[in-house]
Amino acid sequence: MATPQFESPLDRATFRKTGMFGGFDVMSARFVHHSFAPHTHDELMIGVIHAGVKAFRRGRATQFAAPGNLSVVNPGEMHTGEREQGTELVYGALYLPHASLAAMFPDQPLSGSAIRQPVIEDPEIWQGLACTHHAMMAGGDDGAAGEALTWAIALLFHRYGTNTVPQSEAGCPAAIKSAIQFMQARAGDPISLEEVSKTAGIGLFHLIRLFRKHLGMTPHAYLTQIRISRSQQLLKLGAPIAQIALDVGFADQAHFTKRFKQLTGTSPAHYAKSVQ
Repeated sequence: MATPQFESPLDRATFRKTGMFGGFDVMSARFVHHSFAPHTHDELMIGVIHAGVKAFRRGRATQFAAPGNLSVVNPGEMHTGEREQGTELVYGALYLPHASLAAMFPDQPLSGSAIRQPVIEDPEIWQGLACTHHAMMAGGDDGAAGEALTWAIALLFHRYGTNTVPQSEAGCPAAIKSAIQFMQARAGDPISLEEVSKTAGIGLFHLIRLFRKHLGMTPHAYLTQIRISRSQQLLKLGAPIAQIALDVGFADQAHFTKRFKQLTGTSPAHYAKSVQ
């Protein structure tokens, strides 16, 4: 596993891809200065806080997660993340896609379910996820880790789950959905705000306002996120970084690397080494 290099030598993170339940990513991080730009994930993201206080915006509200807490972000929810208190922020993160959740609970599909609380204080679930995360970062994709993870996630949804759809593209007006579809289809090409506005059938100001209202970010920030998400999949496949930068729509590798760090917490090169 690789140790990424940040602008500050005090910031570091390590990713690992586990093969359990169809495969998903885990991350171990120590941050002092690094902060995440607004973004979303396709996966359910759970942070297991060990030291420091994590500040993160989920939707429109800023949340604070202390040691012993879980920070939770549902798929499609805009969020940020940074150290708020303490000398450093130490936490582990699990990124669970729908396919992994479905593999865990084949008889009780969790589709349509979300976690209603952004910060959870539940020692039983925290301990189960902390132990599982530690085993996975150490390469222990064994039956015991899988059982512990399944038990902890089952408790998480049982105690804190909701069928209420969180703020995401699913609840957006038709104009924004059209804009999103256009950006997803053309993400690798140069796209102007005017083109997106024309596709959505609304003016530029209205387009930006609706994106901010329903997704918590601008159209450009959302497009950047689409490109970074696609680049992560290509990095896992071992494609050359310089070529990936161009394929997903960035002008050059330097610009790509800067945006990648903002949204993932590490560089493309170190991410690739960690997950391949």
